[in-house]
Amino acid sequence: MTKQWFQIAAIWLGVLISGLAVHFLVEGDLKFLFFSSIAAASIALVSIEHLISSTTKDTVRQQVYVSAGTFVILGLITLLGLAS
Repeated sequence: MTKQWFQIAAIWLGVLISGLAVHFLVEGDLKFLFFSSIAAASIALVSIEHLISSTTKDTVRQQVYVSAGTFVILGLITLLGLAS
């Protein structure tokens, strides 16, 4: 697993943990505000990481992977909430 995939997986894990925490701790439509904040933060983490590091290789590719995975994770958590 390359360093890039480790960073992507770590962000996805953070999204999963924070998304589940929001799902179980926040009530009503306020969940969606938190979900949008989680999605924005995940993409911002990739941008900040590439801003700080000296390499800019595959920045857009990494942002696409992180954002797509984030949307899938938060979408599944939303479906979990609708099913219950």
